[in-house]
Amino acid sequence: MSAFGHSQWNGFPFSASPIRAGRPRQDTDVNAASIPDGFIPPSADRALVPVLPVSPPAAMRPVPREGRPIGRMQGIRLLPLEAFVWGKRAMPPQPRTRPDHALIWVIEGRVQLDFPRAHFVLHAGDVRYIPAGTAFAAMPAAGSHGHVALISPSLAAGAKPPLPDRGMAAYAGSHATQLEATLHELAVETANPDTGILSCLINLLSLRLGQLQPGRAPDVKETAPPDLPLIERFLTLAEQRLGSARSVAELAAELHSTTALLDQACLAARGKRAIEMVHDLQLERAADLLRNTELPLPRLAAELGYSSQAHFIRAFVAATGRSPDAFRAQSR
Repeated sequence: MSAFGHSQWNGFPFSASPIRAGRPRQDTDVNAASIPDGFIPPSADRALVPVLPVSPPAAMRPVPREGRPIGRMQGIRLLPLEAFVWGKRAMPPQPRTRPDHALIWVIEGRVQLDFPRAHFVLHAGDVRYIPAGTAFAAMPAAGSHGHVALISPSLAAGAKPPLPDRGMAAYAGSHATQLEATLHELAVETANPDTGILSCLINLLSLRLGQLQPGRAPDVKETAPPDLPLIERFLTLAEQRLGSARSVAELAAELHSTTALLDQACLAARGKRAIEMVHDLQLERAADLLRNTELPLPRLAAELGYSSQAHFIRAFVAATGRSPDAFRAQSR
């Protein structure tokens, strides 16, 4: 007896197929002798619904650019110079990158412009173009007047001729009237922006910048004469404040100046930064006290503004090659 004929095995997988069992196929079988043209399975007794193409997910479809708000796609902001202070929170502000291009034009007064390795003072007529991604700090002096244009990279990308791809220094000169008229038109257009008009005005702005007279190159340090009255006032104040551990920034603020301007004046006059000149004052006073007084080292360190006796000893040894005690003994 074959396995297919076993009485207690009924059904798949042990039931024999109709063909192997020699039984003729019936209409109810799954298989049919042939498939006629236009055949419709018996189960499809309802009306056929036409198959529509499946749409791709929304995330896969290209986003239409038409009708997109101009403010998100491209834009320009125009600010009065006196309202534009940029940089990390400090006094003075420290360089910080911007995501847009900055065009700075000084009409009256001056602006302190600091880069990580260079410092400038912009005067009346100076124009600076700073590309997006450049780290800088800007602080206009009191009473300054001018214009600042902040241009998004998407708007600048289509300018013809192209806007500068690196920092540009220029002087407005005889083209000041045309440049101001172009900025005025941009200011009017940003109130109700139109893509085509904005593009045309950016092209015009790029042309105007190309007409300007070249100014000082951004990588050339200014060689202005040192501000001797500022240095003298700084040294006098620093000597008076030695014991108070005041920072250079605090001393500069008392002098109504900034650390950057103070450093520029000190470098031009003495070849040293302001903090280095303070250290020189501390060491000069320390040598005088060691020669002429019996003050113990902890008291002497406190009077000179050092954070501790160990700090004073390290600074003195580094400058003179001798410890304070050895210097005192040898000087007598």
